Amino acid sequence: MPRTYDQGMPGSVWGLWTIPLVLSTFGVVIISSMTGWKQDSVGVKQAVWFMVSLAGFLVMTQIPLKFWYRYCWILLVAALLFMIMTVLSPLRVTVKGASRWIRIGPVNFQPLELTSFVMMICFSRMYMQRMGALKALFVSILPFAPFAVILMMQPDFGGLLLLAGTAGALFVERYGMLLPVAAAAIASPFLWFMANHGYRAERIQTWQNPWSDPLGAGYQVIQGLIAFANGRMWGVGLGRGEQFLPEVHNDFIFPALGEQCGLVGTLSVFLLFFVWTLCVFSAYRKAVPERRILIWGCCVSVLLPFFINLGGVMKIIPMTGMPLPFISYGGTSLVFMWARIGLLIRLVREPQDIEY
Repeated sequence: MPRTYDQGMPGSVWGLWTIPLVLSTFGVVIISSMTGWKQDSVGVKQAVWFMVSLAGFLVMTQIPLKFWYRYCWILLVAALLFMIMTVLSPLRVTVKGASRWIRIGPVNFQPLELTSFVMMICFSRMYMQRMGALKALFVSILPFAPFAVILMMQPDFGGLLLLAGTAGALFVERYGMLLPVAAAAIASPFLWFMANHGYRAERIQTWQNPWSDPLGAGYQVIQGLIAFANGRMWGVGLGRGEQFLPEVHNDFIFPALGEQCGLVGTLSVFLLFFVWTLCVFSAYRKAVPERRILIWGCCVSVLLPFFINLGGVMKIIPMTGMPLPFISYGGTSLVFMWARIGLLIRLVREPQDIEY
């Protein structure tokens, strides 16, 4: 019987999925406390998506890694087609000037989530090949560029940051930091130009001084900060939030959590993500080199949106419209977050003597 990775670390394997289970359950409770339990409420919809995500998680644990490595580039082309539909297809859904979704029957699907998941696998597979760092960097630009163009057309700078951050983290794991830092330095004039034009300039100005327009662009940031203050240590209680936050169940669910559950609730979320990261690190440390990069990618692609969301709502960085993993409302996001957890479990448990 072939030896598997999880021998000697059962606790870390359990933590890989039980902690997201707690976070997702907490998300359903928080959302429902704000929107109610009516049949068509957001809380009930999130509970349904949670069940769908758990089913997808179980399916993912049964799919061999060989399948993903064999078909990931085909899936990336499919993801590109879906991304093109967000800007060219009549199925696109535009919300607040951004076309980031397509309508498939009764469901709004966000292709960015599929793209982030599949690109993580593709780049992990590519970086496992024996090639120099410079060649790997240039080869990476080819599949990344069309997605970057589409994300700027939507526009979705936060999504571009997510893809670039994940790809960069995978490159660093395999080749080190020298080339990414040099590339970022070379691209800095272009990044500066982008940051100071269009809606991004307004968001930076709002981040610097939201009180300059307290009833307009800065309204949500200010209300989020007040919600944190209202929560104090123990919170005002579930369903008793006093601060009005537009779209609170999406990007600003963390301030609502802080108001209802206080500092204890927010620190608990931090602690859960921290312990989950330790569990992933344990799996990473005990894995063979061929699987470490994908384990690293799964971890980064969960933690990066976590820190982007928290940085935005806590006024550490400009807001980018990124959902809080496992907790914010959103079916596509929840399904693909749980797909990463299923992939992690497969990476840990699949026999190590399998060749790809």
